[in-house]
Amino acid sequence: MKRSIITDIVAILAIAILIATAFYGLEARKEVIYLCDNFTPGVSKNSVERQLNTTNLLVWDTEFLAVGSRIVAYSPLNFGYMHCRVEFNRQDIVVFSVVE
Repeated sequence: MKRSIITDIVAILAIAILIATAFYGLEARKEVIYLCDNFTPGVSKNSVERQLNTTNLLVWDTEFLAVGSRIVAYSPLNFGYMHCRVEFNRQDIVVFSVVE
């Protein structure tokens, strides 16, 4: 009898963890898509960084290139499968952004 109750509790906890992980993964995916749509050509790099600093589920890195810079934002919750790439020119203005 005790073994059955413990097995049931473990199963319920495993299902709850799976549901929570799936929920946060979907929210992270939506955050990537929503924010990347905000980064239209002509937006300043300061504005992009300010918006990225408000996120809860994203991590972002800046790379410096010969023609400007690039910010790549992704969520560790979906293993970086979906990310937003924002390219800037030398004046730190968005040239384009794309969800990959």
